[in-house]
Amino acid sequence: MRTCIYCGNGADSLEHPLPAAFGEFQDAPMLADRLCKTCNNQRLGVLDEQLSRCGPEAVLRRFYGIQGRSSHDIVNSHYRGSAGGSRLKMSSFDETLGMDVELEIIRGTEVRQTRQLIFKEASGAVHCLPLPDSMREPNQLRATFEKLGLKDITEAHVIYAPEESDWVEPLVKAVWPNVRFADRTVSARSYQRGVTVKIELTDRYFRAIAKMGFHYFLTQFPQYSGAEVQFAAIRQFIANDGPVSLANEFIGERQTPLLGNLFNGGHPDGWQAHILAAEIAGGVCRAHVQLFICEDFPSRPYTITLSKGPSEAVEGGHGHMYFYFENGPKGRFVGEVYELDFASTLVPPLPLKPVVGEP
Repeated sequence: MRTCIYCGNGADSLEHPLPAAFGEFQDAPMLADRLCKTCNNQRLGVLDEQLSRCGPEAVLRRFYGIQGRSSHDIVNSHYRGSAGGSRLKMSSFDETLGMDVELEIIRGTEVRQTRQLIFKEASGAVHCLPLPDSMREPNQLRATFEKLGLKDITEAHVIYAPEESDWVEPLVKAVWPNVRFADRTVSARSYQRGVTVKIELTDRYFRAIAKMGFHYFLTQFPQYSGAEVQFAAIRQFIANDGPVSLANEFIGERQTPLLGNLFNGGHPDGWQAHILAAEIAGGVCRAHVQLFICEDFPSRPYTITLSKGPSEAVEGGHGHMYFYFENGPKGRFVGEVYELDFASTLVPPLPLKPVVGEP
């Protein structure tokens, strides 16, 4: 039995280089017997959680209604973060209340007000406190409110849909017995434009990008186990928490997309896809990742430097497109994978831009 490239225990799992949170794709490359189940599902699984639930990709997953495995917990990223990452914060100005309110994506352009409490202080500062489905006990709400440390509250609102009143109203009233819902309740309603999204990226997000590229590389260059000394630095980066700035040592943003027909500002016509690619060139091993290539989002193409030392392997490259079916899933598959011609997928490299800027 092979040993896990991260911990040395027996490697007994099957790894999806593209996280399963993006759906299952027919004919997708898989990495077999390189990771143990603990590293695959737990130690490194938190990276996939943060990528798919806290990063820009979390917005696109909700926008396109993409679900992971049925065995995975369903998490609404607008109400809580995952794996140490912050939740998605989407807001817009509400003309009725005269202040910003938080919103959540239902699917596509359908956006509604998040189920929330809104507090306005005398200073004019506005604070939103989301009410997730899991918050059913008054002590949970009280503790979350106290963490805000608010003073001199001059205005408060509770926002929820009519069908949510059977549990929201008793919950709020248990904490604030004198609340008057007739005066302070605004039912949820839809927004179509003027929305701002705040996303915070941590080291785990970029480590997930690096993991994706590294594991895909190993599927395309099987002469490597991944445990070689030349990959020691990238393994350590992927496996261990660290400062987010460390990402710049391994990952850069490409100045050109991975598909040639997207040059000159071109966008896909109604389709969505992901691309993973890998190459050995000039003695250097690299991987390339571009997620959610679509007409609705300016997808960032990343290059991951896996090793800087000389490689004895024959130079070359591989690329695959994970293409979503245009009419929805077919059985358990959300799409299929196409092998790309390397020459048309990877262009002569230009200097990479740092993925993490100055504080």
